[in-house]
Amino acid sequence: MVRTFLIAAFLCIFCQLHGEEGNSQTWETLKNCRLVQAPLNDGDSFMVDHNGQKYALRIYWVDAPESTSGDLRLLQEQARYFSIPEAQVTDSGQLAKRVTRNFLRGEFTVHTKWEDARGAGSSGKSYYAVFEKDGEYLSQELVAQGLARIYGMPPNDRWPNGPSPRAYLSRLKNSERAAQQDEDGIWGLAKGSIQMSGLQSLIAGSQAGGQGLRTAQQDDRSVVLKNKININTASIGELESLPGIGPILAQRIIDARPIDLIDSLVDIAGISANTLAGFSQMIITEDPPPPEKTIAFYLADLGQYLDQEVVVVVDSIAAVDAVSPSGFKALKLTTAYGGEAGGSITSFIPDEFVDSFTQFYSEPGKEFTGLLYEQENGVVLVYRRK
Repeated sequence: MVRTFLIAAFLCIFCQLHGEEGNSQTWETLKNCRLVQAPLNDGDSFMVDHNGQKYALRIYWVDAPESTSGDLRLLQEQARYFSIPEAQVTDSGQLAKRVTRNFLRGEFTVHTKWEDARGAGSSGKSYYAVFEKDGEYLSQELVAQGLARIYGMPPNDRWPNGPSPRAYLSRLKNSERAAQQDEDGIWGLAKGSIQMSGLQSLIAGSQAGGQGLRTAQQDDRSVVLKNKININTASIGELESLPGIGPILAQRIIDARPIDLIDSLVDIAGISANTLAGFSQMIITEDPPPPEKTIAFYLADLGQYLDQEVVVVVDSIAAVDAVSPSGFKALKLTTAYGGEAGGSITSFIPDEFVDSFTQFYSEPGKEFTGLLYEQENGVVLVYRRK
């Protein structure tokens, strides 16, 4: 891929995307946090107290249904996404709010890079964060219960003791597919949505190939490559999820890194050949390459693709509430290629092309070429005028 340099005129168009404040590049972990009752509290954004300091925070990765009709534009967009009435969106949003409140009862841990998440709070600053309690993550809990869509801002690197962004995205997708198949939460109402239609196509295609649909709950020894645990980067919690591996052996694996061969694990005290046989098909020593032509590739190596034109395959498009430069409209592109979901990304489309663009990409499976560009709140794809 040939590196694309922005010409002066193009820079002028996008200069307004960058704020005066820079985002922290390192993670900070806040322990013993507590949920604070506040009007802004929702399923995916709420007020948190840490040592007497209060912060408005929003979950990375996911978007929960609106619990009120306060943000009418977002509510209408969610209703279109799930193909359900707006009243059912807010009903599901109330359930998501309850799940979040229960999950965050007592003390919990917050991982944040203090990336700006304006719009999550009713006023002032708000920030993206990962919420962890007892080794579990709120974002995955909401997705697993069918009360959030994978539609939010992802971090571009792993948080302390957490999985890689690509591994976590895979985990979320498995949870989402399981929730869709079981028609949990909002998916029980969204039977007419494009997302549920896509699931049915996936099931039909899998059954035609004699494979069946794999979900996070199924115990299948032939684990899909992207769902395997990388023993060189896995957290201690992920290693403990392997059969026969407790906290002591998990720590010994971490101490033995880097591990070049899976078979060499038997050299670690306490791991016998029989123990290894119980989980050898569940692990890898190197992460698999990201799927082609989906936005997931930039999670693997942002520096390799940033400021370059990339090609993705568009699965669906939707309106998005995002600030766009003058002369452009913001749309959300969800990508997929070869049956591999790639996540979603905000895209800026010139005003004069919006109608034709929307019509053309209303049918999934078409390629889109755009410039991968970094702005203050993350990464966007830009359709450049020729």
